[in-house]
Amino acid sequence: MSLPRLIQASKLQSIGLNSRELAVRSNKGELIRVRRGIYVESAPWQALSLGQKYGLRAAAFGHLAGTEPVFNHQSAGLLWGLWMVGTPTKLHVLTETTVGGRSRKDVSRHVGSLTKDVLRCGQFLVTDKLTTTMALINKLSFPYAVAVCDSSLRTPKPRPTDNKFLSLSANPQRLGDATWEHELPQGPPLLLSELRAAALELPSAAARARAQAVIDFSSADSGSAGESISRAKMHLLGFPAPQLQRRFVLRDGSNAFVDFWFEEYKVAGEFDGRGKYLRAGWGGGKSIQDRVLAEKAREDQIRAQGVGFVRWTWDEMQNRERFAWLLRQAGLPQR
Repeated sequence: MSLPRLIQASKLQSIGLNSRELAVRSNKGELIRVRRGIYVESAPWQALSLGQKYGLRAAAFGHLAGTEPVFNHQSAGLLWGLWMVGTPTKLHVLTETTVGGRSRKDVSRHVGSLTKDVLRCGQFLVTDKLTTTMALINKLSFPYAVAVCDSSLRTPKPRPTDNKFLSLSANPQRLGDATWEHELPQGPPLLLSELRAAALELPSAAARARAQAVIDFSSADSGSAGESISRAKMHLLGFPAPQLQRRFVLRDGSNAFVDFWFEEYKVAGEFDGRGKYLRAGWGGGKSIQDRVLAEKAREDQIRAQGVGFVRWTWDEMQNRERFAWLLRQAGLPQR
């Protein structure tokens, strides 16, 4: 869907309104204040996803900024499609000075260059994928840093938006609209050698060691943020390391892949994410009921090959004791 237009109080006359009419419509709830002096019509705003609302907030901030802002950290991570949990509450932007321009309310400012390692994505300037990934893995806790790092290594299927990131040294014109929510990472995958080299440039030994631990643990074979976080929590809880995306052959000769495979214990593990049975592109267009039945038939055929199964949901994975109990019940040892 197309995004609603932003209404700037400073340009009311160009759209046939005045400040009094704006105040009246706002008080009636017909307009939503996105940022000081910038509004959007209420009905289309309510229909937007969290990511789309975040993008409009970023656009409104850009309209008011004296200098075109450079988005970094979690804001840039959204545009790169890196696996982060939830939508950030703040806009993250770069500043070159430590004097003034402090973080406040819904804007978090980070000191850094406004030109080095900066790309244009649609109407926005953002830090490049390597810079964004390193910033995130050095701020997030280990499981969530692993999810970001795993996604940075993934090679997404080609999509029309894959070339939307333009180097500032190239033609910096606007190329399409920036999308603040992706199921797949965007742009070329990073290399482990790039990440390790960037980790060596970090300012402290503690930061270098922490980043290296995340990078060494990361894998391009992880299929989702939930799988990455699950794997990291298994590690922290003292369970054996699984093989990722293990292939099984079903009765009809088709392939089935399980998220986690523990060869020594003949146990398969599956993360059942919230959207697994709900995504439009999953299950070949089948109804939710048919998807559930197909998943059960798939699991039964894998079990018939002498395989034990353990499944967990997002909430179960987030509960340390519950997650460990499920894994132990499946026959996995815990150190």
